[in-house]
Amino acid sequence: MDIQKLSMDMAQIRLQDQVGTRVMSMALGQAKEQSAELLRLMNSAALPAVTDPALGNKVDLLA
Repeated sequence: MDIQKLSMDMAQIRLQDQVGTRVMSMALGQAKEQSAELLRLMNSAALPAVTDPALGNKVDLLA
């Protein structure tokens, strides 16, 4: 194997590593944004407090 081909192969591998790292970084950023948005949505959709103390004490199993 000659030096020129070896050098080109090493450069191509280095480029592939850099591209892979960049894609993973972009995916991580997108996942962080989605999780923050999901958390915000879950907090905004909180159910109101139940004021009836008898609500949910009995379950009709025949229904």
